[in-house]
Amino acid sequence: ANKDSTGHDNTYYEDKLAMFWNISTKGFETDGCMIACHLDEPGDKSPGRKYTASPEETIDMWHAKYVRTMPMGVFDDQYVDNNKDPKANEGWGRKNDTAPKGFGYKNNETADKKAPAFMNLHADADDQYYVIPSKKVPFVDNFKEGGVVPGIEISPLAGGRADILARNHYENGTWTLEVMRALKTEGENVETQDIQFTDKGKAYPFGISVFDNSQINHLYHDQPLELKFQ
Repeated sequence: ANKDSTGHDNTYYEDKLAMFWNISTKGFETDGCMIACHLDEPGDKSPGRKYTASPEETIDMWHAKYVRTMPMGVFDDQYVDNNKDPKANEGWGRKNDTAPKGFGYKNNETADKKAPAFMNLHADADDQYYVIPSKKVPFVDNFKEGGVVPGIEISPLAGGRADILARNHYENGTWTLEVMRALKTEGENVETQDIQFTDKGKAYPFGISVFDNSQINHLYHDQPLELKFQ
């Protein structure tokens, strides 16, 4: 496997796309993602290190995970706050939007973590890497050499994590991605977790990063882009 200097994979991983939308973070309009993403912490090799400068500052994070969430038709709606303690939250300041537990994705493994728990009945090329609810059956070791055993069990997201609907298509080496979200979200803690597009006369700065089969390494913009309504 082609792992980077922090030990994270750049070969056997899903494609991803992430977007940062500013909610209340000072400096985002000029610095974009760099204001809060992968900040330097000597000796730390975690995929975290995202955090804002103060409790009053948050960023909305839209995270398309092409194996874990996109087959269910959604981005993972997350946000970033000022937490700098990985013991308090493994992802540092990056957290999931408020949502009920028990939904989304998890590792496909037995309780003792010694074997896969499930597989897809009549799996095809599109779902060979993840177990989907409509085909989920107990794992039977009838795989031949070179076969693919799904490493992830996925299901629809719920609550605040499921605000962003999406669909994607891959053809001729290119992803096409369509995204849809309400201009104004409703629910618990949306004022600190979601960008609200309530003023169509203003520009909304955002940052974007693209991951090519990589866990952390990605392409990104140094300066923010802008969304403007017409």
